[in-house]
Amino acid sequence: MELLIVKSLETREDEKNVFVEGYASAAVEDLDGEIISEEALQKVAKELTEEPYNKVFLDHAPMKFNANFEEKLPIGRIIEAEAKEVEGKLKLWMKLVLNKAHPYFEVVYKSIKEGFLNAFSIGFQVLQRKGRVITDLKVLEVSLVGIPANPEAVVEEVYEKMFGELEIRGVVPTHPWKYGKDEQSGWTKPNLSDFTSSSWEELDDEEKKNIAGHFAYAPKNPPDRYTDLKFPHHNPTKHPKPHAVNLGGVVAGFVRLSVARLPDNDKRKIYGHLAAHYRNDFGREPPDYKSVIDAGAVLKALHIDEEVFLKAIGPDVKSDAATEHSALKSLNYSKENMDEFEKRIKELEATNRELSEKVKELEAKISELESENARLKEENERLGNEVKQYVEREKAELIEKIKVLTDEVNEEELKVKDVVDLKEYYLTLLETRVIKAKSLPLKVKVGGEDSDEVSFKGVF
Repeated sequence: MELLIVKSLETREDEKNVFVEGYASAAVEDLDGEIISEEALQKVAKELTEEPYNKVFLDHAPMKFNANFEEKLPIGRIIEAEAKEVEGKLKLWMKLVLNKAHPYFEVVYKSIKEGFLNAFSIGFQVLQRKGRVITDLKVLEVSLVGIPANPEAVVEEVYEKMFGELEIRGVVPTHPWKYGKDEQSGWTKPNLSDFTSSSWEELDDEEKKNIAGHFAYAPKNPPDRYTDLKFPHHNPTKHPKPHAVNLGGVVAGFVRLSVARLPDNDKRKIYGHLAAHYRNDFGREPPDYKSVIDAGAVLKALHIDEEVFLKAIGPDVKSDAATEHSALKSLNYSKENMDEFEKRIKELEATNRELSEKVKELEAKISELESENARLKEENERLGNEVKQYVEREKAELIEKIKVLTDEVNEEELKVKDVVDLKEYYLTLLETRVIKAKSLPLKVKVGGEDSDEVSFKGVF
């Protein structure tokens, strides 16, 4: 059974990866008169990314007896699959990455890009049916083909797109708490301090997820940084109506979506979340997804005039999106907003002057400290020289004293000793001299009994 379409083509030039994104089937009657049930499509969506049935081939080559080896090589691999409701019909969406080692890679890539190879065909085994409705099946392979059998197999869009950071897919955080609705409060984008007095790093994962539930987008949950959270639309925890979904926040989210640099899949997820709030919580019909590419179209679709818009979102969105769309620029130039804008400029100028004065004071203090540091360095060098001279003088005096006490010294060896060693050596010699003196008699006779006595007192 040949089924549905190639919806989009994405290419990454630096790695030459090509991603083909589109619908592979739908719960509608095909040209063979068969219908795959919604339950069967949902089951297939879960199985398509699993080995070995996640391979994509060219024109059902594995099923052909006379196909050569190159033709039987997989041209791609399915990396994402999901059953989606589109315009009231359940369709099987999938994304595959082409095999750049395939000998026909360039031909296939150009054929998809030019619209000649623009459909999918699924080969499967019927496991259960009720009349014309297939209620259970087993997918054997998926192929790229040029002519589909399904009546909805038409190309919607084919485009090239550079992937950088935007290739990273984010998530829509869930609400871990019950929430009410707030149609009256004004809206201002919350800061982390509106949720907690702690830093982001001090919070545990549950606390981070609690805060993330107030937003419609994060690269992952919990995110690494508070600033990773985008599209806030619930009142923060310190608000008088905590957790409540804020009408102004939802409107601001739609406008922000028109200027967001995110992959289309992420933008669609964010849109779906905001649209559900707008419809289910406030009983209003959200703008069509295609209108969110332009802020002016969003406001028109929401039937919001300038006064209501400004009251609902205040200065919040103006700072984020107004400079990028003329529809919002016109809102900024009303007299009321210009007065507020000029007031803010004056406040910023005053703050700038105050900061400039503080910078000058700090620069003067730094200059003063640098001068003091230079003076202290010079003083330290002077004192160091004086200490060195004092040590040399004391060593010279000690060496002279040692030479007086003994002749058995090497003056050159004494000069390399420090003051402490010289003092110890000098005291040792002096102590030895004293001990010898104490061991001698005070007087001795010279000659016989009548000879004179010689006294040693005072000699030592």
